Amino acid sequence: MHPALIPEKHPMCGKYMEALVQCRKENPYRKFVGVCSEITWELSACLKEEKKGVREPRQQRYHERWAQKRLDDQARMEQLKGGSGGLEGGPDATEAAAGASASE
Repeated sequence: MHPALIPEKHPMCGKYMEALVQCRKENPYRKFVGVCSEITWELSACLKEEKKGVREPRQQRYHERWAQKRLDDQARMEQLKGGSGGLEGGPDATEAAAGASASE
């Protein structure tokens, strides 16, 4: 199903919208048996292409942000594994080491 037929909102597909409205006005009953179907298919294809053009830059931004987030997460994991207070020792090992050095 296509959106509201407002050519101002979809400038690429305005001619198809106008043709579909005209066909439906000229054929108020025959439109139910497929007289305007070809125009409807062309309109749907046009709207799909228009949406694809709008979607591509948004997807590109998303993929760039996701790649940056993965790099940040990997760097953070390396920092946690390699630095003090890492994941392998745990909080109990750090406390035990601190207690052992204090008793000496």
